[in-house]
Amino acid sequence: MPEENSRSFSRVAHYFRNVDLSSDSSPDFIPEGFWSGCCVEAPYWPALILLREAIRSHHIWATFGIRNGRETINGTQPAVCFSGFNVADLIAVRDGLSAADEHATQYAITFHTRSAELAGAEQVVRGGNLRAFIQKESGLGFVPEADVVSKEFRYIDVQLDLFREQTSQPEWRWPYTGDYRRAVTKIEEEGYEANPIPGLDFAQGRWGGIGVVVSTEADALRLQYDMLSLIDQGLVPQSHFDHLLICDRLPASLNGLSESKINKAARAACFDFRSCMSISDEAAAAALEDFTRQLSTLEISTSKRQIHELGGCWVSFQDNTHPYVRALLKTGRVVVNKKGRYLGNLNELDPRRDLRERQEMVKILCQQLKEEHGVACCYYSVRNSWRPDGSPFYCGKPWSGLHRITDEPDEEDED
Repeated sequence: MPEENSRSFSRVAHYFRNVDLSSDSSPDFIPEGFWSGCCVEAPYWPALILLREAIRSHHIWATFGIRNGRETINGTQPAVCFSGFNVADLIAVRDGLSAADEHATQYAITFHTRSAELAGAEQVVRGGNLRAFIQKESGLGFVPEADVVSKEFRYIDVQLDLFREQTSQPEWRWPYTGDYRRAVTKIEEEGYEANPIPGLDFAQGRWGGIGVVVSTEADALRLQYDMLSLIDQGLVPQSHFDHLLICDRLPASLNGLSESKINKAARAACFDFRSCMSISDEAAAAALEDFTRQLSTLEISTSKRQIHELGGCWVSFQDNTHPYVRALLKTGRVVVNKKGRYLGNLNELDPRRDLRERQEMVKILCQQLKEEHGVACCYYSVRNSWRPDGSPFYCGKPWSGLHRITDEPDEEDED
């Protein structure tokens, strides 16, 4: 974690809260469901689930900030809201105390303040005359009405904002300038996966140096999977994510600590999500040889059955940090599909075999890999298609492993 991250506002944070869809503080637009790897029981969306969805889709959804049935973001364009990042707030929230920032939670995505501002985020204006404020800020003698309207997303009318406790903490808002209503309509008609999310795409290079905040180490393991899936798909470079901070690792208090000691404590609370990516050429070659050998043996020793179904079949690895999986990924034998699944190509198996037959062969392979290397995996197939992103797809253990986004415990079924 960079030295600058302490009590100062060198970073801004978008905090994720638990959302009760039955309350009058739920978003104005509620999709029927998220992508196929997510399963959450309505009407409650936990903050962890929303954070994982944001990371996996590399988007933060823009909203009108509905609170107590009222929009807190003025104008016609929704926005993404940020608060000044403060480690002390994380400790307070973790321990059930009042934080200086009322928005703070233990789940967040943080950015360098300067990067956010260069990308279009602007500080909130609380009360007063918006036109006069813009005139003073810009140094212009005259501000056209269109310019005032375009800045309405920044403005908070403190007289109308009586339901919330006023805070002296700085806030920023990044406006979504696309056609929000059209984007929402397309999602309603065509689905969540087929259309871009109306919001902030932080896979863009200008947002680099991202920090992620979670509550527990178990949370960190799940976010590590999501962060690595973006890196391994080539959507972002390895340096795009700067750190993964665990609130449970922070000290009991920062009182009396110098800035340097606060920074040291924050760095000590970070989870090492990168070291698993370091794989030697020798280890990669050994894994590839082993994988090839086992598949070749299966192909030779298994008699062919009558063909009933055609399509692509892969082995789906459930842990993207396992050295064996990372080694195969390095050699190109494992690819990551658009849903974030790590799929091993079965080059040694005859593709003309029946699809279900190949699925059964993969089950045998997975049992061997589990016994010999401790690798958890299952089959993954797409009927009548050879594209790993195709549909319909079939998975041996669809609700096991860190790929899935849900608040339920892993299933222990064996197919």
